[in-house]
Amino acid sequence: MSNATDTIMELAKKYNVDQSEAYYSKNKLITIRMAVNEIAEAKSLVTEGISVRLIVANSIGFASSTELTREAFKKIVETAYHIAKSKKPDPDFKSLPTPKRVEEFKGSFDEELNDLEVEEAVKYGSLSLRAGKEVDPKIDFSGSINVISEECNIVNSLGIDASDASTFIYSSITAEKGEEASGIGQTCSKNKKDFEPVKATRDAAETCLKSVGGRGIKPGRYDVIFGPDSCAELTEYILSYGLDLSAVEAGFSYFRGKLGGEVASDSLTLSDDGRHPEGIASKKVDDEGVPTQRTELIKNGVLRNFLCDTYYSNKLSSSVREFESTGNGFRFGAIPGRSHSSVPRIQPTNFVIKEGRDPLDELIENTKKGILVGRIWYTYPINPTVGEFSTTNRGNTFYIEEGAIKYPLLPNSFRINDSLPKLLKRISGISKEATQSVVWGGISSCISPHIKVQNVEVTYSKED
Repeated sequence: MSNATDTIMELAKKYNVDQSEAYYSKNKLITIRMAVNEIAEAKSLVTEGISVRLIVANSIGFASSTELTREAFKKIVETAYHIAKSKKPDPDFKSLPTPKRVEEFKGSFDEELNDLEVEEAVKYGSLSLRAGKEVDPKIDFSGSINVISEECNIVNSLGIDASDASTFIYSSITAEKGEEASGIGQTCSKNKKDFEPVKATRDAAETCLKSVGGRGIKPGRYDVIFGPDSCAELTEYILSYGLDLSAVEAGFSYFRGKLGGEVASDSLTLSDDGRHPEGIASKKVDDEGVPTQRTELIKNGVLRNFLCDTYYSNKLSSSVREFESTGNGFRFGAIPGRSHSSVPRIQPTNFVIKEGRDPLDELIENTKKGILVGRIWYTYPINPTVGEFSTTNRGNTFYIEEGAIKYPLLPNSFRINDSLPKLLKRISGISKEATQSVVWGGISSCISPHIKVQNVEVTYSKED
């Protein structure tokens, strides 16, 4: 809505400000929630609004509104100005971003997905449940389907005038047979034609059936093969903050002082790719108007870069090391999609872990005593500054002995308590197959193969 941002910029000129920025966003969210084989909820929500940032002598004033009238615009500009005047200057603020060439990015917006209505999304849910019951009528299915359509416009006084629109859809289905067996299936896409909810449900059902007869496990150290879903969980909740330049500056990143050093096995290469053709978080620009890009974070085990926005790239650049915004300054709110009601902060897009050379079967065959972990949950840092974390197995989990899967493991039967920086250095194999996953409540995607890690500490909650 460029006329709204133009109006904000026009009103800002009436005040004695050094720099100004207007940001508009509109999001449509459709959520279908399924619980115990039924459609439990179907809702559609549209959010729209505008915000302004004004800089006066290095002091930043911010205000936002969901009312899109000239009177409302006058009010938030005036409010932002008074906030800026009343605050102390921020000595670390250097500037809003300046314009950079934005290359076209096709495929981030799908008209069919944008036009999708609640009724059609409900049909997706019904088809999913029906497909699951066809596999086994005794399995219970729960999960959700989310459809997001978002657009934004960013204008600032330094010459940025950028717009973006993107769509994505994802579904996560859990299949359970009592409390003893569980499986998960996922599908996600930037467009309608590649969305496969029926396949996701069948995958969940089939894995659930393979998990029947699960056992407990003794505590100890095992070789663990993390599947794409569990890799996504660890990346979203444990790895991502370590690669955030604001966390480095605050002293929370366990990668602080390690730029250019070896932080993982030389088999690991990780990037954040804001323009990945299949990544559901791909966008043309971030919420400062900076072009998105592919940022190589770890290459062959060596730490190459951090994710950053304009504020922290300016703040931490020096004669020793210069940082540039990686196009990761986003404004996300309480619900999926961009939000006018917040200021930009560093957020990932699509984490991509480079595939290895080994088929999954070979990773299993070369495991003497280990666990194949398909899904984890309740993943959280214990000591963030050193990367210690804890997580619990949820489903799709199997015990491996002498190169073969012996039996399934019960959901919630053990915890992994270890240090992610240490695990990264104990990677012993990466599969050549990769899958895109989205964690529950996550804002980014992770495209990951299976990753085998040696000597992982496992404790237990249930045991034979």
